[in-house]
Amino acid sequence: MRKSESTILGLATMAGFAALSVQAAPPGDDPMPAAVDYAWDWPIEEEKPDDFYELELRLDVYRSVTDPSLRDIGVYDSSWHAVPRLIGPPADSKPVPESTARIAALPVLAPAGLSVGDMRLALVRSEAGTRVQIVSGTLAAAAGPATLVAYVADLGEERTDLRGIGIEWPREIEPVIARVTIEGSSDFDRWFRLGNGAIAGLRQDSASIERRRIDVANHPVRYLRLSWDSVPAGWRIDRLTAFFAPPAPAIDRDWLSMVSTGRDPADRGYLFDIGGSPPVDRLNLELPDGTSLVRASIFAWLPDRQVWLPVHDGSFYRLRRDGNAVTSDAATIPAQRSSRWKVKVERGAGELQFGFQVGWRSDRLHFIAQGQGPWRLVAGNAMDLANGFPQERRYADPAMRGLLEKSDSIGHARLGARQELGGSVRLESVRTPEWRRWLLWIGLAGGVLLVGFMVLRLARQPAASGPGA
Repeated sequence: MRKSESTILGLATMAGFAALSVQAAPPGDDPMPAAVDYAWDWPIEEEKPDDFYELELRLDVYRSVTDPSLRDIGVYDSSWHAVPRLIGPPADSKPVPESTARIAALPVLAPAGLSVGDMRLALVRSEAGTRVQIVSGTLAAAAGPATLVAYVADLGEERTDLRGIGIEWPREIEPVIARVTIEGSSDFDRWFRLGNGAIAGLRQDSASIERRRIDVANHPVRYLRLSWDSVPAGWRIDRLTAFFAPPAPAIDRDWLSMVSTGRDPADRGYLFDIGGSPPVDRLNLELPDGTSLVRASIFAWLPDRQVWLPVHDGSFYRLRRDGNAVTSDAATIPAQRSSRWKVKVERGAGELQFGFQVGWRSDRLHFIAQGQGPWRLVAGNAMDLANGFPQERRYADPAMRGLLEKSDSIGHARLGARQELGGSVRLESVRTPEWRRWLLWIGLAGGVLLVGFMVLRLARQPAASGPGA
């Protein structure tokens, strides 16, 4: 190999290694952001001193972050030192299995106009079966033929685990929309209200709507009494089903009702904006008074993919008949963190004015009571993305969850009012120069220019003619 060729190859190799060394240089350890680097903060109000604390995130926290996954949230002590924190969904309550039992529905017959609440009833048992007898003096003064005014049922013994009553009626009398009141008693004399709700059985616009269960309050009870408002001709109950289950823990869920912010030009879907990204798992349409039945497709916006994700397709209704109304239950979906939502009406009144309601179970934040209180929650920092979310990397060790599970006591805390810290400017995306990438390109360009210069210089030198030349 000639000397000029060897020199050129060496220069090219040096330039390449210089560029690669720039690219392979490990990034420096980004410093933990100061509290003032965040847009907002909240004082944390603990109930009593403890080693660990748990608090529930509110909607104003979801509306204050730049990252839907809540990675730009931190907790600082009174000296403004960050402390370990962990954010996650509330512990899932295990579903409580239910058992069922068929119970006989015994009709109560009385002259029209006689109030069920004024009746004193008795159960008369004989070889022919059990029947209900009205023993109050009011019946003697009443006139007219006896009609069906109520049903009673006997659970057989006093129960404390009754959770609901299922009601079956003949399908040939449908459509049915009625409001049923369920009362309970332990002695068949003193009655108290257990539950009240709408039942329905009808078909409208090719949709079949059925609601046959009414949930009841937790109360010791043996006897049941059912009464109603505005039932169709021929009304009767064929069968009752009792649902039993041990008490289930109450599930707290936050709800937000919204009005449309506009229409999507692409498909005319109605647009809604939460202003934050809580983990929504319930959806509902708030339809106007009257009779409304719509089929709608609901979408959540995915900003990272710039697409609308379909999350639910189904019917929503608010139906009224004979003065009684029944509304659809909220739809259940897998938890979805999205600020923007779209409702596209597939069938029904195209220009119907409705509200959109979302529900969610708020995330829980746990933190270690490190340093000195009072502690403060901070949120909203666009620079956290550029720095790889240092709060999440350093202070969200999943091992903390194991410590929390082993802890005998976890203190409860709550957030005070939101206060401005660094201000909304901290939420703005900042285009930080990617200096490592620029240095790489500068190194490559410099190496190429250097090699080109040396090649040109060597090419202009006369070649040696031989030894001793």
